[in-house]
Amino acid sequence: MVNDGAQHHFVVSSEFGTFPAAGVPMLRTRIIETQAIAALKDARQSKVFVDALEFQLLHPLQGLKILLTDPKRLGTSVGGGVLEFLAMPGHASKLEGSDQEDSITKSAIGFSYLKRKIAFQYGVDSYSSNPALQEELNELTWIAFTADLAPQIGYVFMPASAIMWMTFSATRWTSYLDEQVRDNSPDDLRAMNREKLLNMGIGEEDIHRFFLNGHYSPRHQTIITTALNELTGVDGREALLAVAGEANSEDLVLFYQHVGEMMRGYHLHVGAVDRLLVLPRVPALYTKNKTLVVMLPVDYVFWTSRVASVAWALTTHVPSRPRVAQRELWIAGNVSPRARQELELLGWTVYEQVSGKLNPEP
Repeated sequence: MVNDGAQHHFVVSSEFGTFPAAGVPMLRTRIIETQAIAALKDARQSKVFVDALEFQLLHPLQGLKILLTDPKRLGTSVGGGVLEFLAMPGHASKLEGSDQEDSITKSAIGFSYLKRKIAFQYGVDSYSSNPALQEELNELTWIAFTADLAPQIGYVFMPASAIMWMTFSATRWTSYLDEQVRDNSPDDLRAMNREKLLNMGIGEEDIHRFFLNGHYSPRHQTIITTALNELTGVDGREALLAVAGEANSEDLVLFYQHVGEMMRGYHLHVGAVDRLLVLPRVPALYTKNKTLVVMLPVDYVFWTSRVASVAWALTTHVPSRPRVAQRELWIAGNVSPRARQELELLGWTVYEQVSGKLNPEP
């Protein structure tokens, strides 16, 4: 494990492959995915699976198997990481849609819905960028699809352990959203999300630019949209989309998704937010009591030249209007003593380990 000044970078090694993970949340996800791969492989040992495999040889859709189960080559490059991105401009331009979505053919014949249902059963994201997981999901979905086992999903391929049921989700709130992702196609989710964003007063151009970024899966888009939707009465919510739309890697997509979740938690459980403002590469909350709050979903901050550059950029871009009475940094992880000292010298009040305040237990 190494740290770039803000984020831990891990490598998960298993018998199924080696998977990089930037940040503790992604580490948890990759571990869960590894367990799910093992469970999916175990499912092949069942009598139902063996019988279905024999049936598959005679099925008229056998010729489509390569088309339906060939995993996409998903880009997972970290680039320079979150800190590098905060210091350098960049843009993304594609047709609306995600790199992680299934093909039109898969969706049309019902394969994609069955895959989402199986992924949900095993507690993983059907749009995951993990190629080994995608291979196993596609294989099991193909067997269930050709043998017409869809009505039996939920007990035929029930994971053997109790670790599953959407354990990659960080909160009960995101678990609820995962049910929406399971039950709706990417196009339906996009239509639902677009309607919510339009109802918030966000312009079509900003929405379209957000959906153009193929690094965002339908799940990412749904979580960010719903987080913004729950910032009831808050002005300037397009600020999050403005910066999030420039994410150029999965790590940055998750960074902005978690920023959105943290903002929602602050508004609902800490203090009323008046509006969102844009600082360099980061949206900020401006509260009713004139506090500027920046959410940083990072693991451990220690003082480096890049951290100093980001901190200086945030400080020098604090707006003169509206008037800011105090400035706060809310950090998901921890801060080194030196980093805390330097940030406080720049006028920031630093809060660490904020998850409990943002997502209190009911």
